[in-house]
Amino acid sequence: MDVFDEELLRFWKIAGQFQLKYIMIGGVATNLHGYQRTTEDIDLWIEDTKSNKEVLRKVFHEYGMGDFKTLADMQFIPGWTYFHLDNGLRLDIMTSVKGLDNSNFDSLLNSASIATIYRVEVPFLNLNALILSKKAANRPKDQLDLIELEKIKKIIEQEGSKQ
Repeated sequence: MDVFDEELLRFWKIAGQFQLKYIMIGGVATNLHGYQRTTEDIDLWIEDTKSNKEVLRKVFHEYGMGDFKTLADMQFIPGWTYFHLDNGLRLDIMTSVKGLDNSNFDSLLNSASIATIYRVEVPFLNLNALILSKKAANRPKDQLDLIELEKIKKIIEQEGSKQ
């Protein structure tokens, strides 16, 4: 998965224009934190409100995916509620994240890291929250990610203590 992919950037740009409340999680967030690995899908955590789902509907329509009239009332199930971008990338939409059940979406959005890619701002899960979610998921790929994310965290902490 290439974070510079034109279709992904177009989706992120439209999401920003419509002010969709979302956070990139999973493999994309792992890549944006500095550990490059392949991922089969794009995990997008959205605020679970009817109004934000209406915004998602507008984003999908503007992107050219069609008008999903029942989107605002849908229940999103991780791994089962997905859409495809024009390039075939699978967009997995979720309204909850394992390991972050006791966390408030807005506070995590406010503490999200931001990647600016070709002037498009992309919020992605902060490192500590990403580590918590990877620990909770505990799949083999998450265990590998954890090793690298912990190394990145240690480097950041060491750099911070030098200042």
